[in-house]
Amino acid sequence: MGKKQSVDGVSLPAGQTGSTFFRNIMNDAVAAYPEEFKNFKLPGETAFKKTFGEAVVQFESYRVASRKRSEIALSMVQRTHEQLQFNDGQFQGLFQDFMTQSGDPVKIETKTFSGKAGLVPSVPFRGITYSGPSLKYLGQKLLSENKMTKRAATALAWIADFAGSNDGKIDLTGQKFVIMGASAELAPTRLLLAAGASVFWVDIKSPDSLLNEAHKYSGSLSYCSDANNILLQPNRIRASIEAFSNGDPVHIGMFAYAAGASQEWRLAATMNAIIQSLPPSCVASVAMLISPTSAAVVQPEDVSNAHTLKQKLPLWQTLLKSMGQLKQSGSVDGNGIPVARAIVPLQGVSYQAAQYISKILAAEVFATQGIDLKGPPQPLRVSANVAGITKTRSLNHPVFQAAFVGAPTFGVEIFEVPTTQALGTLLILHDLLDPEEDPRGDISSLFTRQVHGGIYSRAFALDPMIRIATLLGMAKRPKLLFKMF
Repeated sequence: MGKKQSVDGVSLPAGQTGSTFFRNIMNDAVAAYPEEFKNFKLPGETAFKKTFGEAVVQFESYRVASRKRSEIALSMVQRTHEQLQFNDGQFQGLFQDFMTQSGDPVKIETKTFSGKAGLVPSVPFRGITYSGPSLKYLGQKLLSENKMTKRAATALAWIADFAGSNDGKIDLTGQKFVIMGASAELAPTRLLLAAGASVFWVDIKSPDSLLNEAHKYSGSLSYCSDANNILLQPNRIRASIEAFSNGDPVHIGMFAYAAGASQEWRLAATMNAIIQSLPPSCVASVAMLISPTSAAVVQPEDVSNAHTLKQKLPLWQTLLKSMGQLKQSGSVDGNGIPVARAIVPLQGVSYQAAQYISKILAAEVFATQGIDLKGPPQPLRVSANVAGITKTRSLNHPVFQAAFVGAPTFGVEIFEVPTTQALGTLLILHDLLDPEEDPRGDISSLFTRQVHGGIYSRAFALDPMIRIATLLGMAKRPKLLFKMF
């Protein structure tokens, strides 16, 4: 997002930091499901701040192996929602109570574009643009390099065939999309407009730059200048979405992001709450991108590759392993389902809480329960795919910049923004358009489409690899060292 959200509005419970709140939610789940977590030990508050990455991975390995995994997810998302606070100077109290209030009437402005509808699916990668049938080749290429899962490659091939049977284009005329965080670097906003969709822009950054490029798009863009701050105006945004819907079901994308003051988690949780406050008939689907630096379930092909790599380590990795620098394996699989050790502590506890509770768990809740957390299940169609590590503004830190330089040494791909935006959007469209890929009632395919760039198929945990890659990157580009001071 272009600007930071307000520090007012939605907040964590009084007296709790992102770390303590995250740990409390996990502790509540352990207490509520003692049999499922009988062999799991949650670190104390002080230790949790230092070891939260491993704690979350271990916790998730128990949850996904349990027959009650979705029930646990629902309880954790619900506990989070019940404890959030809200204060805008006029209302002060529980956020869920605030959301029961009706929002004031909103005025929506709409710009209809004159271009011809139809998105030609294409992905720029390593200086080449793959489009049409060549998308299949790209999928197989990334799969052969162990940087994309089989299900992601299959989805990319499906999109190529789908467009091929429709004059080479994807036409979304008549489809309505709400994009929260519409200006985000990886948001699908522009590609949806090119496809002819009607898009509702929710972002504190105005859509002026897009409107100035109107000749590039078809479809229409709607926005409400009086309902754009997700943290401070969630009920007005809810009202504006209902007005935009006008009785039609809408696809809702969650892409808002801002760092600092636990904004990552507050934004993700608030977007969930806005969706949960809508009438079920209003929501056709929910889409989001999952960070690769999360506790993801590793797919069989990547487990196999990691095992192969471990059997034939290069000498320099063998030496580092003997020195204790590469001692952790790439995943935890003690409970029968491998979970990636891909969390990067430098990104912070709130970042991980947002990814784990308000994205991974929330996506599973939407797919199994729907938007009413307490009523009978009304599962939604959900797209929640893992995106690759990408050179976004949020990773403009000298440590990450140096790590990006050293990453290829480990066989890890760092993607450019246009590549991830295109791949992410095409996989979302696959999830929404393919009639045979619907996670409602069966979440076995949820989270399996991963464009992880290789971090889930390596022999070792991501964080120590990043530290070594950073040193290698500093050696190649010493000027990065001075940016740290």
